[in-house]
Amino acid sequence: MTGGGGFIGRHILARILEEGESDVILLEHGLFRQRLTAFLDTHLGDPMKRARVKVLEGDITQPGLGLAPEALDEVRERVTHAIHLAALYNLSIPRDVAVQVNVEGTRNVLDVLAAVKHLKAFAHTSTLAVAGDCTGVFSEDDFDRGQTFKNFYEETKFLSEKLVRERWDSIPAMVLRPPVVVGDSKTGEIEKIDGPYYLLTMVSRRLHYIMPNAMSTKCHIGPVDYVADAFCALLFDASALGQVFLLTDPDPVTYREFIDLACERMGRMKPLLWLPPAWLRPMAKNAAFQKLSGLPFEAFQYADYPVEYATPRTVAALARHGIACPRVPAYIDVMIRYFLEHHGDPNVRRGNWKQGTT
Repeated sequence: MTGGGGFIGRHILARILEEGESDVILLEHGLFRQRLTAFLDTHLGDPMKRARVKVLEGDITQPGLGLAPEALDEVRERVTHAIHLAALYNLSIPRDVAVQVNVEGTRNVLDVLAAVKHLKAFAHTSTLAVAGDCTGVFSEDDFDRGQTFKNFYEETKFLSEKLVRERWDSIPAMVLRPPVVVGDSKTGEIEKIDGPYYLLTMVSRRLHYIMPNAMSTKCHIGPVDYVADAFCALLFDASALGQVFLLTDPDPVTYREFIDLACERMGRMKPLLWLPPAWLRPMAKNAAFQKLSGLPFEAFQYADYPVEYATPRTVAALARHGIACPRVPAYIDVMIRYFLEHHGDPNVRRGNWKQGTT
């Protein structure tokens, strides 16, 4: 697994170690490797589980993943299932950096996997954002509809998924498209202020009384525990190979419903005025407003994109494993509680693309 030290990766790792007997090889680079090793040593109290995890020094931006020859040989000989999570996820990431990590990194992963002798399944982490500026319904079978992109993150994740799709015939792969991943639905734990947490920031600061009228625009999110459960189930489901899955809430609330619900649960007055997003755009671009509200302009743009995601294949496939995405009203209380108690923690990231990977 690449990116195993990230938010989703740590949850997937915990499930694999708990539910099976597999050894796990994690590829990380430099400081991320040091952090991951320290996390494992601190949080994996069971020495038997810790012994099953090996962290290799590597770099997805390099041919051969930057692995030492003996490590590369081990990957080629031992790996049966692979997950590619490592990516730079930030809406303001520069294009050259995004291409290097998200596109060339995926190409290098695929090149290594092509030589893995016993590979049974590869799960590539894409994103709902490959839909770009598409409106209307975007399904599991949709990909290239001539869309353009709001930022380089969207574009490079589209290009990386394209690389995987080009190798359907030679590598046993599946594509998993998570939404904006929010905290654990049971504990509320988060790693980054993102997506709906910008709205919670505004509500907590009482800066939400005039809001953009997003009308029917949906809040496409999913708790990290649901996303991790889906990864683990589909990775070991042979019927998932060659297919795309959209790991989002099949019955999402609208942004307006989310804000109203957050206000209700946080004891705040609901917005007094809903204005067309175009009227608020100049203010949203203002650096002082962004600092005051906690809402970056890159995120503001998503409040006015009416796209629906059709997920019948995903819902059916996960139902066979007893997995379903919980609805927002069922977990928003723990989401809010954790946010209020921990949003100031130094380990909670705030949009600096240099701080970490997905």
